[in-house]
Amino acid sequence: MSVDRLSIREGAACELVPAASSDEAVTQRFRLRDLINPKGRFVVEHWRNGEMIGRYEAPNLITNQGKNKLLDVMFHAATQIATWYLLLIDGAGSPTPAAGDTYAQINGTNAWDEWDDYDEATRQEWTEGASASQSITNASPVVFTISASGSVYGIALVGGGTAPATKNDAAGGGTLWNGAQFSSGTVTVADNDQLKVTYTVSA
Repeated sequence: MSVDRLSIREGAACELVPAASSDEAVTQRFRLRDLINPKGRFVVEHWRNGEMIGRYEAPNLITNQGKNKLLDVMFHAATQIATWYLLLIDGAGSPTPAAGDTYAQINGTNAWDEWDDYDEATRQEWTEGASASQSITNASPVVFTISASGSVYGIALVGGGTAPATKNDAAGGGTLWNGAQFSSGTVTVADNDQLKVTYTVSA
C-alpha cells in the first residue's frame, strides 16, 4: 500500500535587475521555499492472554477530504475538529482505502467496511498530546478489546460532524482523515484479544 503524504508548499521570489549594460541585462533571481510535509503512522500491539503476539505498523494514506479540512482550518477559518476517533477497518472482502474515500461513504461506497466487534461502546478517542519537535502523538496506547473472531485490515481516523464516536456512523458531515493497512497484511483476531494503538503525525 502506498504512503500518501500531504505537501504544503510556501514560496517567495525576488528579482534584482541591474541597469542593462551595452552587452545584456543581468538578472539575478533568488527563491525562498518552505515545505511542510505531514505524514502519519500507526503502530499496533496485538495482545492475547496477557502476551503480545504481534506488532504491526500501518503507514498513512491521507484522504483528499482530510487534506481539504486541514487547509480550510489553517487558512480559511473553518471550524476546528476538537476530538478525533480511531476506528478499525474490517478485513473481510477486498478492502482498499483510497484518497477519494469520505466519511459519508463509510460502510457505503468506500471499498471497505468498519469492524465494530469490540467491547468498547464507541469508537475510541485518539488522546493526542501537544505537538513537539514537529510531531504529535498519543502518549498512552488506545485500546480496542475484540469481542468476536475475524480479521482486521487496518485503522482510520475520523472526527467532526454530529456523531463521530458512534460505531458505523457515516452521517452528519464528519471528516475521514485517513485510512491505513497493516504492513504485515490483514490480522486475524479472536475474542478478548486487545489491539493497542499509537498514532503519530509528523511534519
